[in-house]
Amino acid sequence: MGKDIGDTAAVVGFGVAAARSGDVAAAEVWYRAAADSGDVDGMNLLALLCEERGALAEASRWYGRAATSGDTVAMHGLARLARRDDRLDDAERWYREAADRGDQEAMTALADLLSATDRAGDDDEWYRRAAESGDPRALAVIGARLRARGETDEAERWSRRGVEATGEPFFMVELGELLAGRGDLDGAETWHRRAAEAGDVDAMGHLAAVLVAKGSAGEAEEWYRKAAGAGRASAMGDLALLLVHRGEVAEAERWLDRASNAGGVEVDHDLWAALPPLDADAFDHRQREAGHRVLVVLGVLARQRDDVDRAEHCFRRAADAGDTRAMHELGMLLTRWGSATDRASANRPGRPVKPSSERAEAWFLRAAEGGHPDAMFVLSALRKGGPEGQLWWNRAIAARQADSMKALASLAASDEAATPS
Repeated sequence: MGKDIGDTAAVVGFGVAAARSGDVAAAEVWYRAAADSGDVDGMNLLALLCEERGALAEASRWYGRAATSGDTVAMHGLARLARRDDRLDDAERWYREAADRGDQEAMTALADLLSATDRAGDDDEWYRRAAESGDPRALAVIGARLRARGETDEAERWSRRGVEATGEPFFMVELGELLAGRGDLDGAETWHRRAAEAGDVDAMGHLAAVLVAKGSAGEAEEWYRKAAGAGRASAMGDLALLLVHRGEVAEAERWLDRASNAGGVEVDHDLWAALPPLDADAFDHRQREAGHRVLVVLGVLARQRDDVDRAEHCFRRAADAGDTRAMHELGMLLTRWGSATDRASANRPGRPVKPSSERAEAWFLRAAEGGHPDAMFVLSALRKGGPEGQLWWNRAIAARQADSMKALASLAASDEAATPS
């Protein structure tokens, strides 16, 4: 034990004041005086200063002294230093000791460590213990794991606990998504609206999608506009699709253009069939597929105004990501105009040039192999007169018939639902 300097808490306070004013050297003098007198806060603050300037051995000594008194802040410091040196067993030991003393952050940190290493096993238990004590991250992890396993009732319980424990819009959105997934659109609207009115941009987009599904396209547009105005790319895409359905192509293209320039177009919900309104199953459609569709629409709009370079750029982005319609559109563009390189070399931008048939055919083949009927018809024409041409023709006819049967089945189902019992 060092020299008794009286009120060590006051000494630590002088150090904190010095640090806040930018005088780190003076702060260290005060912290060291308090630490030498046995003050745990002084030890931790001095250790942190040592850690920040790279004096890790001294930092470890001071954290160690504080930890012997049962201080969990010091245990966190020791675990942090151990992780920095890749001494994961030591880090785990200190997190466990702090967690066993009821430290909420240590429980989550221990679970994260176990989850990230091959020694995972009881991470779920620690996440649950941290979640029981109200830790937001642990609550989020438990909810996500339960959703992934299809345990939606249990996931809903934890999401509700997250709302109660934190009041965070994140958990309201999670709860809304769970309810929407099981068809409870009224419940989904309630929670998405609460989060959206609290200013959560993601919730605004989710609320708009629920409103579309309930047939309230007018209010949905208002929320899409709010989210889009706040920079949410998926809301820009969703809003654009609603506008395309209304025939307001010019404004739709402006939003699609902004979305495309905002780090890649994303669409949370499949709104291409927004009119008539989406049913609850629309919430399960693949986000990636919808995002590709936005790019294809943007490419078609660009091509319609003879901006061939931009159209090719959009089609290529979606085609490279696996969208078969984009592959077909890209093949057609290459057939008529060639590639951007071809057009540049011919010095005739936006005008027909000798097509690069090999590249176009490669895209038609990829689209056809992915099930696109129009690409199959194109391949049957390109390879006409041979067995492969006839094969693609037969496949195209079969694909068209399958599409027709699906459409008839859907129409019959809608008629049956509309017929009074």
